[in-house]
Amino acid sequence: MKVVIVGGGRTGAQLAKLLLQQDHDVRVIEERKEVLARIHRELPTEIIHEGNPVDLNILEHAGIADADVITACTSSDEINLVVCYIARTRYKVRRTIGRVNNPRDAWIFN
Repeated sequence: MKVVIVGGGRTGAQLAKLLLQQDHDVRVIEERKEVLARIHRELPTEIIHEGNPVDLNILEHAGIADADVITACTSSDEINLVVCYIARTRYKVRRTIGRVNNPRDAWIFN
């Protein structure tokens, strides 16, 4: 299964490690320099894509067009929602998972 993970923080990095152990095809998109420095030590460099996760070029370079699942687990509900919306509507990704950081925003993700 091909999985694109947006956000390489603790949640995204742990999810990537777990999926890699299960032999899934994983890609991680991250733009924060301090997080990139850490995940380059924890994950295979070839699966990490550096850049803005709502940039279509970055999403396409990471393989969103043929992804089975996209998981948006950044610390921003807005970015998570936009990424899931783009994945579902433009790229027809069947399974999108968005992390909700603020419970008051949960209704938007339905």
